[in-house]
Formats: sequence, C-alpha cells, structure tokens
Amino acid sequence: MVYPLRTWTLALVAVFAALYAAGSLLPGFPMIGAPDAKIDVMRAMEMSYGLILGPGFGPAAAFLGAIIGKGVAGGGSGLLFTPLAPVTAFAASCLGRKRVLGAPGWVLGILPLSIFLLGWFVTETGKTAAIAVVPHFVVLGVAFILRGRTAEWVNSEERGKLVAGVLAVSVVGTMTGHLLGGLLFIAFFDPGPLLFISILPVVILERSVLVAISTLVGMPLIAAVRRFYPSLKNL
Repeated sequence: MVYPLRTWTLALVAVFAALYAAGSLLPGFPMIGAPDAKIDVMRAMEMSYGLILGPGFGPAAAFLGAIIGKGVAGGGSGLLFTPLAPVTAFAASCLGRKRVLGAPGWVLGILPLSIFLLGWFVTETGKTAAIAVVPHFVVLGVAFILRGRTAEWVNSEERGKLVAGVLAVSVVGTMTGHLLGGLLFIAFFDPGPLLFISILPVVILERSVLVAISTLVGMPLIAAVRRFYPSLKNL
C-alpha cells in the first residue's frame, strides 16, 4: 500500500496530533510506581487514530501528539512511555484493514502483542509475574480466532458490526499498548513482580474504561469521518 503525501493528509495529521496533545493535558489515571507519569484519557483515542488515518499516518499523529503533550506538560517520566501511542495506533489500523503492505491485516495487528508477550517472559520479573499477562493471552487468542472478521466488521455499513469491530480493535489495541508499557516500566524502574500481580484488578478496570471510551467515542467519529472523507479509507 502506498501512502500519498498530500498536503491535506499532512494537515490532517497535524490536526489530529494537536488534538492528542491538547487532550493529554486533561487529568488521567495515576501510573502506580512511576513518578510524574499518568495514563492519559487520550490513550482511548489511539485506536481511532489508527483506524481513521491508517498504519502510516495514524501512528505518526498519535506519536507526535504524545510527545508534544508530554513536553508541554513538563516532560518527566511520562515521555518514556510515548512509544505506546504509535504502537497502539498501528495495531489498531492493521486489525481494521484486510491487507497491509501485502500481508493480512490481522497478522500484523497481533504481531506487536505476540512479540511483547515473548519479551515479557525474557525478564525475570515477567516470569515471576506470569499471571499479570493472562488477560493479554486471552485477548491474543480471541483476536486469532476472529482473524479477518475484525476488518470486515470495521468496514461494514451495518452499525452493529461496526460497533463490534471497533470494540474488538480497541481491546487488542489497548492491551498491546499496556503490555509495552509494562516492559518499559520494567526496563526503566525495575519494579518487583508483586507490583504487577497486585494491581491486576486495577489494570482490568482501567483497560475496560479505556475500551468503553474508545468504542463510544470512536465509533461515531469513525463513521462521520468516513462519510465526509471517504478517501481516508485508502490511507
């Protein structure tokens, strides 16, 4: 797939990046154990960025917005977790497309989560806190079962299927970003495995909230953008 560098496309990336940066200034969830870091509510919109702008421009807009937002807010340890934005957007964008770069979209969509799960068990903390990634394995399994059906739902004109597609993409996307965040947390702060085990119920609740926001806000946004800007489906 070729991504045309048109002026309007770059302008749209800039607009979405600015919206992400502005949204990053809103109150978020505290990140337990990480000083000066929080989980932004805008994390719930990264999946929509990927679905709307595609696997190239979506991650770029999310990453740019995350960096600007954290920079304006004073930087701190939150900057360490900005890579979560493009990875989440990329996973979502691939899951929402039948093919990306000649490969099945769902394969590329679950690839980051698969790699991060392998990486989790490379660390001693991850091995000891294996129970902390049980939800991620469940999500990966469901995504594998659905395969290309997720993209069919996302691109369906039926409201029910679109909701189901955005919901499925949101679950995989947010869990992918969360696991990358966990790996970065281990790399930078070296917490004990007990931390990941003890906050598992909080993580499930937090991710559920982000998925709900992503679906409730993202679904009508995606439908509206596709209606008025149908050419974006080719990104």
